[in-house]
Amino acid sequence: MSASKRRALENKDTLPHKKSKADKPAPTTNTKTEEEKKARKVVHPSLLDTSVERQCNVSKVIYGGYEMGAWYYSPFPKEFGSVIERLYICDFCLLYMNKEAQLNSHRAQCQRKRPPGKVVYANGKIKVYEIDGHENKFYCQNLCLVAKLFLDNKTLYYDTDGFKFYVLTEQHHKAKSKDQMVGYFSKEKVSYDNYNLACIMTLPTHQRKGYGRLLIELSYELSKNEGKIGSPEKPLSPLGTLGYQSYWASTILSLLLHFRGDVTVGEICKGTCIHEEDVIGTLARLGLLRYRKQKSQSQHVFVTQEMMDEALVKFNIKLGRKLDPENIRWK
Repeated sequence: MSASKRRALENKDTLPHKKSKADKPAPTTNTKTEEEKKARKVVHPSLLDTSVERQCNVSKVIYGGYEMGAWYYSPFPKEFGSVIERLYICDFCLLYMNKEAQLNSHRAQCQRKRPPGKVVYANGKIKVYEIDGHENKFYCQNLCLVAKLFLDNKTLYYDTDGFKFYVLTEQHHKAKSKDQMVGYFSKEKVSYDNYNLACIMTLPTHQRKGYGRLLIELSYELSKNEGKIGSPEKPLSPLGTLGYQSYWASTILSLLLHFRGDVTVGEICKGTCIHEEDVIGTLARLGLLRYRKQKSQSQHVFVTQEMMDEALVKFNIKLGRKLDPENIRWK
């Protein structure tokens, strides 16, 4: 690549997300605030070589009334310095700043009270917003930058157009009319491999609340609604692996409680919308493939009540759901 072409690429407005077919800069509109316009003009570190492992460049993140330590590198503007001691994030539009005075000034004029998009799930103080990555590029790019601080294996690219984002919110602790992001997952609009999830993240301050499980359950409800067998993109992060292993085990055993004797892997996949590879892997991990056999070219599993009871205790599997399907808003 020529030096001039490389400089041209590095001077683009580059913000992260999973790879998409088009690498185009975000369109500008006259409705952007001054802070947004400034954020769009800054030069971000080159992302041409994503194989280089970089040291975490943010010490503390100030967001939602919390101060939390960052875990991984995220390409915030060079103007912020090589190490950002305190990164300030707007609770509602996710605009990022490196000075508290800038945040206070922004708060005085920020008109956003919740994520963009439409509510697709609501239960008490929590909601999930479905956001189009093309229609709300600025918000989604900011979300990806923040998420990268807590995701090790998130690949950074420039475009969010090909994705939908499902943003989990809690009611703001001071203003009941406001909702602030506490986690999310993204999903390709068109996935030829039937992936139902690209990235998933719950903020460290809101982990152990069952939010990751709720988001995973929602991703499979979307698969059911589409009539497809789904699976997350891999590799999964360590936390993601634990979350999915728990969900797969609980969901499959809940289904098997209704069977006695033989059941095919295909029947399990159809009943749960979990991919065959994930079903077989889960059954093997739980020790429930010991009686696997071939019959009529179908993969059969023989499971007894005693085997299931043993797996429930040994792997501390908790049956039940975090998400109430009745609260999903499909229209």
